[in-house]
Parts: sequence; structure tokens; C-alpha cells
Amino acid sequence: MKCTKCDFDFDEKEIQEHHVHPRFMDNENGNGMKVNLCKRCHDILHLKIPAIYWGLLTQQQREKAIEIVIDQSKKYGGLK
Repeated sequence: MKCTKCDFDFDEKEIQEHHVHPRFMDNENGNGMKVNLCKRCHDILHLKIPAIYWGLLTQQQREKAIEIVIDQSKKYGGLK
């Protein structure tokens, strides 16, 4: 199987399915467009996604997001 991004051939078990419409964005069932990626390309894409979303937020939305992350970090990450 080929990785959609790097175009290298991989065994089928090494290919991962990437949901173009993320599950956390009202796509719990995983419906919608999907692409086949190798683990390396899939990992790189998931590192880029937060930066893409961040760039779409207004300053007010960014401040609220930071507030939520800090709150959740305190709640689950042991920050005080």
C-alpha cells in the first residue's frame, strides 16, 4: 500500500487511516473522507493540526483556549 503523502510503499499493516474530518469535530463515527498514511507522515500531520487550528482563532478565542488548557492541566496534570 502507498502512503498518500510520501508515496512510498508499505505493508498494509504499516499504513494508518487518517480521518480528514476529525472524530473530535462532530465525527464520532469516523464517517467522511479518509486517507492512508504511513506512521511517520501521520505523526507529522497530527503535530501540524493544532497550529493550523490556532491560526484560525481570533485573539479572544486564543485567550479562552489558553484558559481552558491551563484549567485542564491543573485538573488532570497536577499543576497548582
